Amino acid sequence: MNTYPDTSLALSSKCAELWQTLLQANVVSGEMPAMSKTDSSETPAWYIRVMLGFSGWLGALFLMGFIGIGFSFFRESMIAGISIGIALCTSAYVIFRSGSDNDFVLQLALALSVAGQGFVVFSLFQKSSQNHAAIFAAILLFEVFLVLLVPSFIHRFLSTVSAVYAAYFLFQELGMFGFTSGVVAILLTLLWWSPRCLHQPEIWRPIGFALALTLLTTEGSRLLPLLMLQNGDAWWFKHGWRVAGTLVNLALLSTTLLVLRREGLRWTSFPALLAIVGALLLCSFGYVAPGLSHALLLILIAYSFGEKLLLGLGLLSLLSFLSHYYYQLQVSLLYKSIVLASLALFLLLVRWYLNHRFPIPAAHSAKERDHA
Repeated sequence: MNTYPDTSLALSSKCAELWQTLLQANVVSGEMPAMSKTDSSETPAWYIRVMLGFSGWLGALFLMGFIGIGFSFFRESMIAGISIGIALCTSAYVIFRSGSDNDFVLQLALALSVAGQGFVVFSLFQKSSQNHAAIFAAILLFEVFLVLLVPSFIHRFLSTVSAVYAAYFLFQELGMFGFTSGVVAILLTLLWWSPRCLHQPEIWRPIGFALALTLLTTEGSRLLPLLMLQNGDAWWFKHGWRVAGTLVNLALLSTTLLVLRREGLRWTSFPALLAIVGALLLCSFGYVAPGLSHALLLILIAYSFGEKLLLGLGLLSLLSFLSHYYYQLQVSLLYKSIVLASLALFLLLVRWYLNHRFPIPAAHSAKERDHA
């Protein structure tokens, strides 16, 4: 006799209670949709999934070692290495397409794909040591192809990150330093505000999260001088970050206008004008403090769509960029203190004015507090 509680019955009762609550609030209508087998099934504990994932990666590492030993001739043949990499990626694609929900199998497929991409990248750099721009362009196309083809959230996320960094190093080779973050900011804004992100979340959400992460890391890489040792006198080396900063500021202003339109505010109304002026002032601070506009853009997008993970990442990056700016040695401490104090004073004044000009009702604030 089974003495364990029936978790599927408990889950269906909770769903029924939730449906009745939504009916009373006039949010939904009609009968509750039938639960599918996948919805009613019990999800394995997180530590079991972690151990299965670790086992998958460990098995993939042994498989990679076997392939590396058994097919050592790929080190002398670029075609052989690329063929092995494509074969591994194809095997991963077949596993993902099989629809298996076993964590060991899925993590093994992910590790196989990463290993295959490693074989392809290593083989491309093995024989071509001069024309790096063409290699990064080929890697970029290869990663974009994997992003669109392989149906896996984490795989799309990792492939998008790889594609962005391939584009980053491609722009570096072309002498367009610092340009990547501006392009990523524009793509990030277009993606999160596109209806496709809502209609096809399994495809576009991992890409959106990857763009959010690479927006911050590509801007942070500009702060590391080791990545810019060549072409120090080129125009893009000196002014490319301003071009990228302008693109990020355009994305921030566009996001502000989209939020105002979604809230039903006319751009000529007083609250909208106040928001636009505030965004312009913050954009001007972004030219002085590197990374400020990037973090604010991510915070605004995260707050607009209720993404707590992105919001936390944006707040952490904001503190990181401001802290790094404070400890830079290119500018005097007095100048940096004036900039940061002015920014803090501006934000405090804006908060004080908004609280007095648009007070929040006590009942609404209590409801928000109870909801939190």
